[in-house]
Amino acid sequence: MIRRLAHLLSNALPLVVGLIFFSSLSYGQKKGVLNKKLQINLREVTIDSALNYVSYKTNVFFSYSSDIIDERQRFTIAYNDSNLEEVLHQLLLGTGVEYTIINGQIILFKSDKNTTTQYFFEKVNIRGNVRDSQTNEPIPGINVYVAGNLKGSSTDVNGNFEIKGLAPGRYEIVFSHIVYNLAHRLVTLEGDQQFVHIPQKLEPKTTQLEDIEIIAKSNSETQKNWQRGFKIFEEEFFGNTQNASKCNILNPEVLDIDYDRETGELAATADQPLIIENLALGYRINYILELFEHTPTVTRLLGISNFEELPVANKAEYRRVLKNRKRSFNGSMTHFLRSLTNGRLKKEGYIIDEVDELPAVINISQFELPAKLAANSGQYAFDNSLKFTKYLMVIYVKEYESQAYIMDRLKLANRTDILMNGVPLGASNSAGQISFIKLNLPSVTINEKGFFNEPFAVTTYGYWSWERVAEYMPFDYSP
Repeated sequence: MIRRLAHLLSNALPLVVGLIFFSSLSYGQKKGVLNKKLQINLREVTIDSALNYVSYKTNVFFSYSSDIIDERQRFTIAYNDSNLEEVLHQLLLGTGVEYTIINGQIILFKSDKNTTTQYFFEKVNIRGNVRDSQTNEPIPGINVYVAGNLKGSSTDVNGNFEIKGLAPGRYEIVFSHIVYNLAHRLVTLEGDQQFVHIPQKLEPKTTQLEDIEIIAKSNSETQKNWQRGFKIFEEEFFGNTQNASKCNILNPEVLDIDYDRETGELAATADQPLIIENLALGYRINYILELFEHTPTVTRLLGISNFEELPVANKAEYRRVLKNRKRSFNGSMTHFLRSLTNGRLKKEGYIIDEVDELPAVINISQFELPAKLAANSGQYAFDNSLKFTKYLMVIYVKEYESQAYIMDRLKLANRTDILMNGVPLGASNSAGQISFIKLNLPSVTINEKGFFNEPFAVTTYGYWSWERVAEYMPFDYSP
């Protein structure tokens, strides 16, 4: 039945199009057809089969020419409580097929790119379905969130999720669950569609958590070594800033720490996201640890974070949190990149210069560099990309380097003589916060929100590398 007008339509298409003006329904009638409620759960079916099912469930007939349908395409779609308009949007997404409604019947046709009206949506919703890669069954309770953002969701009993209100741009979507391997994928939202559908399959984990726990507890010396390593991990992970003392890992048991006391080397992994409370900034952070390596001189840290607002007790605490967030944001890499793309480097307090190499850990002449740069620094013009071959030195002149940072650098260099005399402390106060960027790619692009579109785009040194997870802010934060 679904194709009963297909042959007629293909032979008489000009006639049908010519009659649209006279026989099309009013806006209210069209919405009545499209608002028909629908529950659907189809896996890997052709669009023909999907439309047959939709027609049976809604008693709405479809007419189309068979040559506009690609029978090789397969669709998986599942909604508990949806409507015909939403289901059609997902089925026709990316097929180049559009529809109109004539006398209560839905006519499908191949879109004409030259005449199709283009729409732009300021906010886009991501919807999707998550299934087990082995059984193809839907998975409830999967945490789905946007990396570096406050946006997130979880799957329902049918494996469906929705993340609402994302501005057009590029995002990393993360899928996390205790018994499934972590998955994440990059998604670009163009703004030409209000809804984007993401199907995702997850691989079950093969290692049983219970076995790991029994092994860990069977050796008291291993536990003691883990505790020593965890203390170092916390110090290196959170950093030594003012906010670090207000940060806690709520589930340290998920960490697997390999610590060598003789060499001072430490590596850490986690089979689940770390749950972090930052009381200074008022955030709970779900942090996926991708890499943590520490030696007595270098710490390497990579991860994906998602943020939730912590409740505040009163207005005074809320004001304190807002003040701390603004302080952490000012001088941060995100602040710098936003200033760069908006052409506000000088106004926001930044001086930049390309240098051939990194300075020594402690170099007294470094503290004189800002004055030299200020005397001959020109105007730097950037679009939304960065391209340089050496190191970009960035100085934020509106804040001093903290004494805790300076002491850490001095300890790192074994300069106890300077520590005792306190020579660089006053000198540093006139310098501002000095950081360095090295590109890991020939060039990188910057989003207007102040983050890099390419993953692992840069390596940072200096003040930014010292400010760690305790200073992390959502990418969409705005002071």
